[in-house]
Amino acid sequence: MFNRIHALSAFAAGAFLLGTVAQASTITYDFSSVSGAATPTALQGATFSSPSDPGAFTFGPNGGLYSTLGSTVLSSAGAVATLDISFSQAQTGITFDAANGDFFAGNGSDALTLTTNTGFTQTIALAIPSGSGDFYPQGYFNLAGAAPFTSVAISAADGLGPESLVIADLTTTPVPLPAGLLLLASGLTGLGAFRRARAA
Repeated sequence: MFNRIHALSAFAAGAFLLGTVAQASTITYDFSSVSGAATPTALQGATFSSPSDPGAFTFGPNGGLYSTLGSTVLSSAGAVATLDISFSQAQTGITFDAANGDFFAGNGSDALTLTTNTGFTQTIALAIPSGSGDFYPQGYFNLAGAAPFTSVAISAADGLGPESLVIADLTTTPVPLPAGLLLLASGLTGLGAFRRARAA
């Protein structure tokens, strides 16, 4: 009886831990770990590239240019380029901070567009942060609960057409493990614990 109680406790703990793993909310990409690298670059299960590669984008310091972006950014350094990101596992969400190269927003209509490989497109407006003294329009992109995607294309534009692009503070939301797989893994964890308890 004692062993069965232990086995049930282990089963419950395993199910809880696996449930926690399956619901892991986001992956945060540490741009500082690849500072100085240029595209194409692989980082934490994602590959950053551009049709304009090699070297279209570079990871490096913010340099105080963008008050809403983190300390390390991925920048096309003033050149017009599209950023492609492919993921080793399907995602349902993506967030990041972004800026474009429209100096003092002189051309107007500053925007960023993201398109997933499933054909979904979302566009956000970029603007110079109020009271910041910054030179470039910036914004926060947030896509949540999307149909699972494995790659995205990101581009910036202003009133005159395509623009340079900078992003930072990237996070994504992986597709959770299917409920059946989670249940099977929980059962196997509990069975293993039961066998170990019984053997003891």
